[in-house]
Amino acid sequence: MSTFSYPLTASLYLVLFYGCYALFLRRNTFFGLNRAYLLLSVLASLALPFVELPSQATESLPVGTVTLPAFTVGAADTSTTDGLSLSQWLWLIYGAGVAVMLIRLVVNLRAVFTLIRTGTVESWQGLRLVQLPDDSTPSFSFGRYLVLSQTDALLRPDMLIRHEIAHIRQRHTADILFIELVWAAFWFNPVLYFYKRSLQEVHEFLADQAAVRQETNPQNTSSDYARQLVAYALQTSPSALTTPFASLSTLKQRILMLQKPASNRSALLRYALVLPVAALLIMCTQPEKELVQVEKKNNVITDIPKSNQFKGVQGEVYTVVEKQPEFPGGMKALGNYMEKNLKYPMPAQRANVSGRVFLSFIVTTDGEIKNVEVLKGLGFGTDEEALRVVAAMPRWTPGSQDGVPVNVKYNLPINFVLEEEGDIDGQTSEDLKKTYNTFLVNGKSVGYDGYIKAMKAVTALMNEKDSKIGIQFDAKNGVLAMKTENYNL
Repeated sequence: MSTFSYPLTASLYLVLFYGCYALFLRRNTFFGLNRAYLLLSVLASLALPFVELPSQATESLPVGTVTLPAFTVGAADTSTTDGLSLSQWLWLIYGAGVAVMLIRLVVNLRAVFTLIRTGTVESWQGLRLVQLPDDSTPSFSFGRYLVLSQTDALLRPDMLIRHEIAHIRQRHTADILFIELVWAAFWFNPVLYFYKRSLQEVHEFLADQAAVRQETNPQNTSSDYARQLVAYALQTSPSALTTPFASLSTLKQRILMLQKPASNRSALLRYALVLPVAALLIMCTQPEKELVQVEKKNNVITDIPKSNQFKGVQGEVYTVVEKQPEFPGGMKALGNYMEKNLKYPMPAQRANVSGRVFLSFIVTTDGEIKNVEVLKGLGFGTDEEALRVVAAMPRWTPGSQDGVPVNVKYNLPINFVLEEEGDIDGQTSEDLKKTYNTFLVNGKSVGYDGYIKAMKAVTALMNEKDSKIGIQFDAKNGVLAMKTENYNL
């Protein structure tokens, strides 16, 4: 999964799950299930982008694949680029947004605890009861703190106390802090605002429900409770992280829910509606699989999809033959040709895109390169560059079977490896140039640029599966030497 695909995919899940909640679940009276749905849907949105469905696709290439070394093409050079790359700018903007959201959260937390410190704190029924010195702030709860205004601390209204204790015992503060942290990471997604607002709304429904159920006077009904809410509703919230007992923003909906009959059990089926929609989104956001082997019979390709017919190629197409086609001068010459002609596209450099492009081509009976196509690409100009270089190859020596020239198909992976010009063993390029005046590769003087180029090429080869290539370094008397093992540059 690429750097920026995860937050975008997770954001899609967040929008999907909240859309299902707003359309199908919000008006249910299953408040506990609604709370669980909102929290679990956020967790699912964070986890589902990592889910990969089983597939028969395989990363192995068919027999006859030409596997070239990973060429380091167009390594970033600070002398030829202006300012930050697109990827760096995106990271900078994202980091600034996260920092702002975290600072906002810290400021709000500080405001709550500053307010708590202005009051008198005492232990009461296993809680921390805070009596504020005035009525400028309405009563609220936060964590284990039950904060009462001056008047409420004197009167101790039963319906308010029961409501706020329900908030504390059901740990509603933890829900809000969790949403705030997710919102800080996904600050660019406005749906988190609606998640927080809906969660606070459900918290009020749950606390109201608990307060009405605990009513000791059987003559008091939910209608009486609703009238008390209205009478208390002229105060405002002290902080973005807390909700007062009778907030104007949720008052109307809370009264409606108090009077609403319990939802029918058949409404529970609505929670299952999100499953097929989520499954569809999982399938739509699956990463591209690597190449699948083509069915072969006696090394001849026999099953070719219509969209992939070999145009302009006469006769059967083989994957393995007695005598394989050969690039003029052999594999080393082919490597030199690719290294000399491949250029790293500027759009890919600026977007910091690197990876592997898979090409397919056929060496015909007369050595021509035909049917060059991209099997799996990277975009940002890398596909077009790979096609250009392969299509421009000189004629190969054709392959043969039983002494007769035949068409041979190859799959060619080309690695585009874009590496920032960083340091080597803690030394920058300027440090190296000042420290060493001679750079050797396998005993040959290559200069600084040649040394870096060779080192990156060998390092890329070392990362290949089952690689036995190694490097030895020797630095003394102003000479920096590199010797490769099991590979001759």
